[in-house]
Amino acid sequence: MKILLLYPPRENYIFGITPHVHIDADAGFYPPIGMLYIAAVLRKDNKHDVSVLDAYTQQLSHADVAAHIKNLRPDIVGIYCSTYYLPDALLAARSVKQAGPSIITVVGGPHVTLYPRETIRQPDVDYVMAGESENSFAELADCLEQKRGADIEAITNVLTKNSPADKIISAPPVQNLDALPLPARDLLDYRLYRSILTRRNPMTTVITSRGCPYSCNFCSNIESGKKVRYRSAGNVVDELEQVHSSFGISDFLFFDELFTSNKKRVHEICDEILRRKLRIRWHCRSRADVLDRELVRHMRAAGCRLIQFGIETGSERLQKLINKNLDLSGVKETVATVYDEGIYTYADFIFGFPTETADETERTLRFAQSLKLDYVAFGMFHPIPGSTFYDQGLKEGLFNDFWREYVVDQKNVITDHSWTRRDRAKFHGFCSSAYKRFYLRPSYMLKKLLRTDSPAQLLWQAKSALKVFSNLFLGKFE
Repeated sequence: MKILLLYPPRENYIFGITPHVHIDADAGFYPPIGMLYIAAVLRKDNKHDVSVLDAYTQQLSHADVAAHIKNLRPDIVGIYCSTYYLPDALLAARSVKQAGPSIITVVGGPHVTLYPRETIRQPDVDYVMAGESENSFAELADCLEQKRGADIEAITNVLTKNSPADKIISAPPVQNLDALPLPARDLLDYRLYRSILTRRNPMTTVITSRGCPYSCNFCSNIESGKKVRYRSAGNVVDELEQVHSSFGISDFLFFDELFTSNKKRVHEICDEILRRKLRIRWHCRSRADVLDRELVRHMRAAGCRLIQFGIETGSERLQKLINKNLDLSGVKETVATVYDEGIYTYADFIFGFPTETADETERTLRFAQSLKLDYVAFGMFHPIPGSTFYDQGLKEGLFNDFWREYVVDQKNVITDHSWTRRDRAKFHGFCSSAYKRFYLRPSYMLKKLLRTDSPAQLLWQAKSALKVFSNLFLGKFE
């Protein structure tokens, strides 16, 4: 069958213009790696004719997507769907049906995992697929090609228009990640993928594990609190080597929820990179309480260039409340170790957690300023479906099920997504102020000049900063 996998345009962010929209606009573009895994499985054994359209990265409009589909005339279109850009996924499904009513639409992604039944009720959606879908998408395509419609209900993570109301939706995760083929990067123009943080572009992303062993109260249950499944060190470095030799890419972003959750495996990956003499650079995510100097030095020797930490808050009380439980003195020591060993440091912080006081908000910013950080990102907390905090808010009657109401009918606009449902403007304003107070310090700007290793990257960052800060100063939020 002729199958198109579509990452839709991103024109309709449900929260309007927020500080992070200005930041993301100049951060770069990452390949839709999940879709490329699905594509690799679909075209295995030459069973299907597969193509991928990344409309977001290619800056295509919905009209452009409709024209592409009309010209291609695929049998199936698989559409990625995020709740934050739900209107774009539904518009894409509508474009498919307008281009050809007989074209089958299959919608997947994190939104569907959270809201499968609500999604299948959308008029232009034929099938939905929850959870990891590499193998089940291929199974669905085979059933459709062989006209075995009755067998589709046996695919446990798929819903159809006729699925029984009591069907139990289960999405068994892929246990042996090494058995998956490498992502089909050749189906996209790899030169389009860039990051403002990498030394050289193009770059690409790599997923070396799936799942997260921790259960932070603000995280969705899609990945958190789950057994982590790891690819072997050899399999990971096979991918790095293949991408480096085939595309000339030297910069990689490891997109694991927590790359350093298994220190032994991290050492093994570093050993394998060094053994093969790969001249590459890579970034990863880590908790701030799992690193030691020996591991940091090994990572640096193997090409690690940046580590991103989710610190979230500078309040010990809130660390416990959100179930992050980081020791802040230990955080400061770890960040300093990474910084001093020559690896860039990046941290995420969130303002507006439940019961957070004005003093704790200010303390979080001051804590960020006290750390040896090269980069920082600030955001406003909002309760997301599937998280402990969202369930708590529903149980305590603090708010109604506003996410589900929006998902069922997009006319139910979420006007204020803060915890109290009335503090959006306050925390967006504080985020804007926090960016200014962190990045516009003379001491920070001097250190940034001294720690850059790429003039081209520094120029991109300077241009982006000028654009972003002009928007932050003008307060262009909706």
